[in-house]
Amino acid sequence: MSLWQIALNNLNRRRTKMLFLMLGLMVGVATVVGLLTIVLAMRLELGDRIDEFGANIVIVPRSEGATLNYGGIHVPGVAFNVQRLTEADLPQIDTIEERPAINIISPKIVGSVETGGQRVMLVGVETKREFTQKPWFSLQEQAGLAPGEKTGSLALLDIPTDGLVLGSSAAQALRVRAGEELALNGRPFQVFGILSQTGGREDGLLYANLPVVQQLLGRPGEFSMIEISAYCNFCPVEEIAAQLAAVLPNARVMPLRQAALFREETIDRFESFGFALSGVILLVAALMVLTTMLSSVSERTREIGIFRAIGFRRAHVMKIIFLEAGMVSFLGGIFGYLLGSISAQLAGPFLVQIDLAQVTGMPLRTDLILPAVLLSMLLAVAASAYPALKAAKLDPAEALRFI
Repeated sequence: MSLWQIALNNLNRRRTKMLFLMLGLMVGVATVVGLLTIVLAMRLELGDRIDEFGANIVIVPRSEGATLNYGGIHVPGVAFNVQRLTEADLPQIDTIEERPAINIISPKIVGSVETGGQRVMLVGVETKREFTQKPWFSLQEQAGLAPGEKTGSLALLDIPTDGLVLGSSAAQALRVRAGEELALNGRPFQVFGILSQTGGREDGLLYANLPVVQQLLGRPGEFSMIEISAYCNFCPVEEIAAQLAAVLPNARVMPLRQAALFREETIDRFESFGFALSGVILLVAALMVLTTMLSSVSERTREIGIFRAIGFRRAHVMKIIFLEAGMVSFLGGIFGYLLGSISAQLAGPFLVQIDLAQVTGMPLRTDLILPAVLLSMLLAVAASAYPALKAAKLDPAEALRFI
């Protein structure tokens, strides 16, 4: 009879204990697999969520300034040596090494115009890029559609050259509806649509086509800022900003990571807490293996004595113990991986408020199968070392007294 057969027979005779041992290993491995799956999903979801925030890098003209204070009276800052952003700067963006990581480049110009005796802020944009970059923008009214009729996606709509899109607050203040005409600095525009309320400063702005606004403001080919969406999962935003600053010496490049910092810190803390919890659970699993294998060795004193009496060496006895632990832990690793993956899919939305099925590029983590099995086997074999050594040191003559 081979050592493998002996180990299998021993497992078969002690099914309850071995199932209990496998359950402990399953829980430990499942905790680690579930944690790693959820943390990866959180990081992927973070990248997707930040994409929805819009621009993550803002480029503005470089300027120098001074802020004065006399006797506690604050004097507004004075800007000097003001640079300009122009269309000639756009090709420079394409020269940086990290250009493939940039999703959208949206130049715009902002200026004050007069309409009906009021001053309003007009923003000139490349409409398809701007509204693709800001997917939360939607129309509550659109010219040519009946009230309540559903409008299409702003990023897909063709806004006429003389078309205007108004924020909800601006539309209320100016008392205009979609389809009506509005004169800006004496030039007539048609109100193409009115944005749904966002609760931000966008509600008070007017949007029109970039070349038209540049001409209306007397600043042809000039930009007030360039907004860049460069945030994909794991994209090096700071490196992109540094490269942009190098090719645009006339501009200030500002990466906007503040929106993500708090969530990144939360993920890091969750990950640290999860690993600490996993360590405790793995320690408990190791103690379960240790006590179960010690109990098994104590119950098999006579059997081990017979093995030693008929010529089994100490190495053979230890190998039997390790084979038993290895076979149980192999199954524990497989089932622990499956349990951890399923638990992550079910518990993820409740633990961290995400839907793993909706996370971009979130596959089943098959890369964790081998580590899960190796972790389970390493844990079981390490915890079985002392019981195996104790079994190998049994005195055959002492053990034969039980016959």
